[in-house]
Amino acid sequence: LFRDIEMPLIGVLVSMENLGVAIDVARLEEIQRQMQAEISELTEKIHDLAGGPFTIDSPKQLAEVLFERLGLPAGRKGKTGYSTDRRVLRSLEDKHPIVPLVVRYRELVKLEGTYLAPLPGLVDPADGRIHTTFNQTVAETGRLSSTNPNLQNIPVRTEAGREIRDAFVAGEGFTLMSCDYSQVELRILAHCSGEPALRDAFAEGRDVHAATASEVFGVPLDDMDREVRDRAKAVNFGIIYGISDFGLAEQLGIPRADAREYIETYLARYPRVEAFVASTIAQATEDGYVTTLLGRRRAIPELTARTQQQRQLGERLAVNTLIQGSAADIIKIAMISAYAAIAESGTGARMVLQIHDELLVECPPDVVDPVRAIVVDAMTDAYDLDPPLAVEVGVGPTWLKAKA
Repeated sequence: LFRDIEMPLIGVLVSMENLGVAIDVARLEEIQRQMQAEISELTEKIHDLAGGPFTIDSPKQLAEVLFERLGLPAGRKGKTGYSTDRRVLRSLEDKHPIVPLVVRYRELVKLEGTYLAPLPGLVDPADGRIHTTFNQTVAETGRLSSTNPNLQNIPVRTEAGREIRDAFVAGEGFTLMSCDYSQVELRILAHCSGEPALRDAFAEGRDVHAATASEVFGVPLDDMDREVRDRAKAVNFGIIYGISDFGLAEQLGIPRADAREYIETYLARYPRVEAFVASTIAQATEDGYVTTLLGRRRAIPELTARTQQQRQLGERLAVNTLIQGSAADIIKIAMISAYAAIAESGTGARMVLQIHDELLVECPPDVVDPVRAIVVDAMTDAYDLDPPLAVEVGVGPTWLKAKA
C-alpha cells in the first residue's frame, strides 16, 4: 500500500497542485451578487412574518421569535435556550411559512460566507487558477482531503451549492471532463457482502436505490416515486455510514420507530449484508483494527470502550472504514494509472482535481474521445470488483456543465 499506492501518488498530487484549477472570478462574483440579493429578500420576508426586525443569525433571537412570538412547538430547553438547529427547523417546516425561509436563509449565508466570499482572494493572479493542497495522511479512512481552500466539500445536494461549480472553468484551449465512479461504495458493499440481490441489481443495470425501495418497502418499481426512492437511498448509504435509527430519523424527518423498522427490514431483506456488517465488527473487535480491500489498517479503540455509545461509534467506524477506505484506495490506484497513461498519450490532457469518487480532467476538445477511454479504463481496471466498477463521464466548459 505504501510502496505501490501512497508513494507513486505523491507525484500525481504535486502535478495537480502546481497546475491548479481555473476560476471565472466574474462568474463567481455574479453568483455572489445573486445570492446576496436573495439573502436580502429573505431577510425582509422573515422580518415581515416575524412582526419586526431581529438578528436571524442569532439562535437566541430566532428561538424567541419562533417559540415565544409565533408560538411554534419548542423542543427541550437546553442550557443556552431552545435549539434552532437543522433537525428542529426541519420538523417545523410545515408549521409556519417563516421556517422554510429561515432554512433557505441559513443555507445561502453559509454558502456565501464559506465559498463565494473567500474564493476570489485565493485565485493566483499569475495564472487565474486556485491551487489547493491535497493531504494524504489526514483522513483516517485513507481518503484524500483538500485545504486552502477545501475544494472537496463544495455542496452538491442543493441547486445553490451546485451553482458555485459553474465558476470552475476549463483553461483556455481546453474543456473539462468529469469522470465519476458510479455508486462505488454500494458496489463495494455488494462485493464484500456477496449479497445476490444487490449484485443482480448492478449486473442488470437497474436503479439500485429503486430496487432497494421495492425490496424494503414492498413498492412495485412501476409505482415508485422520488420520495420512496430517496428513503431507500438514505437507508442504503446509512448502512455504509453505520447510521443509527436516530440519525436516519433525523435525516428523513420521520419518527425514530419508523427509522428503526426501515433498517431492520433492510437487513432482513439483505441477509448477506447483515452478516457482513456483523463479521466486520467482530473481526475488528478481535483484532483491534479494520482492514480495507487493499490492506489499509485503521485502529478502532472505540470498539472496546467502556460506554455503549463509544462502542456503537466503533461499530459504525469499522464498517464505514472498510467500505469508504477501500473506495479511497481504489481511486488512488486509478489516479496513478490515469496520470501515467495520459502523459504517455501525448494528448495534452491533465488531471486538475480529485473529489473523492470523481476525477476532473482538462482536455483539448479534439481529443475528448481518446482521453475519455484512457481515464475510464484506468478507473474501471483499478480493482476487480463483483459487481464491476463503472464510470459516468460528462464534458463541458465548466465543472457544473461537465456534471450535467
